[in-house]
Amino acid sequence: MNGLRRVGAVGAASLVLWTREVARLLGTTTRAVRIGASLGVVVAVLFGLALAVVAGQQLTAEVPAELRSSLVRTSFAAAALTAGLVAVVLCVSAPARTALQNLLDLLPVSRAEARIGQLLPVLATGLLYGAALSSTSVVVIVRTSPGAGAIALGLLAYALLLVAVLLLTVGLFSLLQTAGRAGMRLPAPYASTFAGALSIAGVLAATAPDILALPSAGAPGWSPAELLPPRIFARAAVSFDAGSAAAAVVWMLLAALVLWAGSRQRGPEGTRAGTPLLRGSRPLTRNPWFGRLWVELLVAVRNPQFLVTALLLPLGVAGVAALRQVPAAMLIVPALAGALPVLPFVLAVQSVGRTMAVHWVPALAAGPRAPWRWPKALAAATAGACLAVPVLIAVLATGLIPAAQLPDVLLRCLLGLVTALLCGAVVPYSEDQPLSATVGGFLLALLYMSSTLAIGWATRNAAPGTDRVLILAVAVVFAGLFAVVAGRLASREPSRA
Repeated sequence: MNGLRRVGAVGAASLVLWTREVARLLGTTTRAVRIGASLGVVVAVLFGLALAVVAGQQLTAEVPAELRSSLVRTSFAAAALTAGLVAVVLCVSAPARTALQNLLDLLPVSRAEARIGQLLPVLATGLLYGAALSSTSVVVIVRTSPGAGAIALGLLAYALLLVAVLLLTVGLFSLLQTAGRAGMRLPAPYASTFAGALSIAGVLAATAPDILALPSAGAPGWSPAELLPPRIFARAAVSFDAGSAAAAVVWMLLAALVLWAGSRQRGPEGTRAGTPLLRGSRPLTRNPWFGRLWVELLVAVRNPQFLVTALLLPLGVAGVAALRQVPAAMLIVPALAGALPVLPFVLAVQSVGRTMAVHWVPALAAGPRAPWRWPKALAAATAGACLAVPVLIAVLATGLIPAAQLPDVLLRCLLGLVTALLCGAVVPYSEDQPLSATVGGFLLALLYMSSTLAIGWATRNAAPGTDRVLILAVAVVFAGLFAVVAGRLASREPSRA
């Protein structure tokens, strides 16, 4: 009981520290930050409801009882895949070590309690995000359940599945990262890539059979795959019995055990060091604009996530190419292949926060009008293009996307870039606060996906053939908002310095 109280205290302290740091960086009050976070929760719920409404329109007729199990199993596998990918993204983007951890090392708090306490706000945000993105499972449960009791049981199984997958993935990532650093002597970025790739492979192995093959619930025989978490929790949601309930409890206990074991691992002694790329380079011209562009480009390419993304993208291309061989996945291959070149540009969500502490230096050296917003944007675009261009060539050469879709992919890259810059200015990244990466990434995904879904709806129902114009218009609006928000941050630099 004392351990749970200490974990809760660490989680509350982590949340308070992040709230105060965001308020300090944005020059506002903690109350305003809490109100903004509450509005973000409301928007996430509305986004999930919108996805649920779209999914509900596909289930207009009564679903036969023999198909209910297959539908629930498939939707639970999709929910588990979403939660697992969210957990990997949170782990990869979080700083390696924080100032709070350094303080907790001096207090009578165990390593596991300190780590789990710091993860509580992150896991809560990941749970909210995963639930919003997998809200179609809620529709399947509600529309296919015979009564209120079955609906309540299905929703409980769905929530427990999300929690179990989040805990399992985070704990597995920590164990694999420690194995990469201690056992294989890998540098931190390579260890993160190793852990992220294997964690994603594990999530895909556990969910792909149900998402792609759609096996019938009445298929004869039994296989070890029936013990996978999506199938166990789906069986508990459809036909509750002692066996499925016991198996679900075992998975929850195993998830807690894996998280506990992962939290006991010793983290890096310092923050992740950036890779010294472009060493010895110089600005093209000796003036404030090109000088700032050169500095921002160095910061962008030496970001640890830049190297991790560079290592994961070839694996992503290979995975999508392999997925093309599965007939049931042919419909989603173009969408996945088109999303790969966008990923390097969303790293710009960390660009504002990484240089926040030294923004005042150019103003002191070159005057208050020293440029930084557009050099930062151009540097983020250049760094993203260095990774996106080879990926784009690969997906075009392998035929994963047709050449006619190239303008659409480029426009989505632009939209991802300006959305990341805007979200990074609204919620600046901090090496000392893992929650900053979580909230910033959550806002980025929510804003980007909402924009693309709204544009898709408009081009289908209101203005066909205007999708490219609408994407460009939204990108211009977001770029203007970034300039305004970043300008307000710059105006408060002297007071913070």
